[in-house]
Amino acid sequence: MTCRPDTSVAVSGALEFEDHARKPGNPEARKPGSPETRKPGNPETESVRWATFRAQRRVLVVARTLTSAIRLLEALPVFAGDHRVQVLFTVDTRSRFSSGAVELIRGLPAHAIPWETAPDIDCDLVLAASEKIDFQPARAVPVLVLPHGVGFHKHVPDVDSAETRVSGVVAPEVLRQGGARMLVTHPDQVRHLTTLVPEAAGRTVLGGDTSFDLLTGSASVRGHYRDRLGLTGGQRLVLLTSTWSGQSLLGTHPELAERLLRELPVDEYRVAAVAHPNVWAWHGAWEVRRILDTALKSGLLLVEPTQGWHAAMIASDVVLGDHGSLSLYAAASGRPLVLAAFGDEVVDGTPMAELGRTAHRLDPAGDLRPQLDAAIREHDAAKAELVADALFALPGRALQVLRAWCYDALRLSEPDRPQPSLTCPDPREALPSVYSFEITGTVHNGATVALNRFPVQAGGHRPPPGSTAIRHVGVDVRERNLRRFADAATIVRGETDDDNRIGNWLITTLERFPGCRMTGHATPRGCDIMIRDGRRLSLHAPAALRDAGLLTSALYTLMAAGSGLPGEFELRVGDRSGTVTVSR
Repeated sequence: MTCRPDTSVAVSGALEFEDHARKPGNPEARKPGSPETRKPGNPETESVRWATFRAQRRVLVVARTLTSAIRLLEALPVFAGDHRVQVLFTVDTRSRFSSGAVELIRGLPAHAIPWETAPDIDCDLVLAASEKIDFQPARAVPVLVLPHGVGFHKHVPDVDSAETRVSGVVAPEVLRQGGARMLVTHPDQVRHLTTLVPEAAGRTVLGGDTSFDLLTGSASVRGHYRDRLGLTGGQRLVLLTSTWSGQSLLGTHPELAERLLRELPVDEYRVAAVAHPNVWAWHGAWEVRRILDTALKSGLLLVEPTQGWHAAMIASDVVLGDHGSLSLYAAASGRPLVLAAFGDEVVDGTPMAELGRTAHRLDPAGDLRPQLDAAIREHDAAKAELVADALFALPGRALQVLRAWCYDALRLSEPDRPQPSLTCPDPREALPSVYSFEITGTVHNGATVALNRFPVQAGGHRPPPGSTAIRHVGVDVRERNLRRFADAATIVRGETDDDNRIGNWLITTLERFPGCRMTGHATPRGCDIMIRDGRRLSLHAPAALRDAGLLTSALYTLMAAGSGLPGEFELRVGDRSGTVTVSR
């Protein structure tokens, strides 16, 4: 942001501002009846004539990218409930990654002032979360640039040249003008910044990290987020996190989510992914989903960039990441981390560079499940504190410290109520249901069935060489891909109905699909099954196993193994097990 800062702003410590009380465009000039407010067409005239709330100070929030808009919204609770402050938004839409930022703000819903008219807005403080700030406010005011990630660890292309620059660092010419400050979360970042840009000396504010506070503050309600995502029992959530660029996880391994879904049994593992907002802004949501279509139809949850990644990370059991900030958040908040990619864009001597040296690395050529299980098993929770200590000097205090700084800059007293410590919002969507499975089953001692289910859409699970498991395809009637039914040995309906209609459905479905060997229909206590030879059976199961697909596939596996038709059998699926009774 090329702004004209007030040269009287102190270089360090509490900000002290020159008295602007008699200058046009200052808070005093906004008072009804002042010469400024009597000018026709003046924004202040409009406010005096039409506004209900009469603010004493005005904060202009300047977003440039979708990423910066998301980060700024995390900071704005510092002004919640204060009628003395008006918050206005504007978006510099000239960025290559600004797509979605205006829509996000309007969706709050809030007004977004056109970028072209923003310099005419008289404000008392500017908040930004992008180092590319090209804006001249109506008068010299303090400007605070919040980080949009963790630290300053990545080389990115420079929009104004063919060179690269370090992401997050405000340009020297802007810092020399004196009014802009960069918020840092650790004193080491100050030393790093001044090495990169000597003009940063004295131009930083030590604060907290709103995202890290959300992660740590919400950890106590992890079970709630797992419930909201639809995780059951001991299911492990594998979370993929990808920064942007060709060196990112998605850039180097776009098929990784699909592979995970093909290799991990769905009753034991679920998979979610978080892509950097720049991925969405550049490619567009439709294109991102098109590319990941197979994985999405196999049960992948693609977390929206504007809400849900904190909750997904808290709920996760292991994170597959790269050199993006979310890998640092994962490591610092105690999540087992495996690096699936790590680009040469990383700045030497940073905590990210150290993470790349010490974290588990994924072997893409190897089986994925053993590597993930090893990362979980070998995770050292004590290392999380070391990572956090190197990144965040004021954990748990991000909003409190930011509020104190902002109100000092605004020359207002802080509200007399304490700043709330917030939990992160729920994810907007749960993990999607899967309706077509490739099932592998084994029978032990003629009366114990163990099943593993894998999404058919992911490409077919490949059992290890020499496996004697019985394989078949099972489909739920909610499956939209009609080709799946032609391959199905079992077809089920997961919703209960009255007995007559259940019987009719079982028979007509067998007639409609000649390749199907067995149909199953959910009942309050389990499911009813029709075998192609005409026998109808009722299976009763414990609540955790009352899944028509599981029960039908278990019976199919038993009979395919030549075990006959027992009066009861033991069913094991993931961490669930119980006795299933069979009656005619």
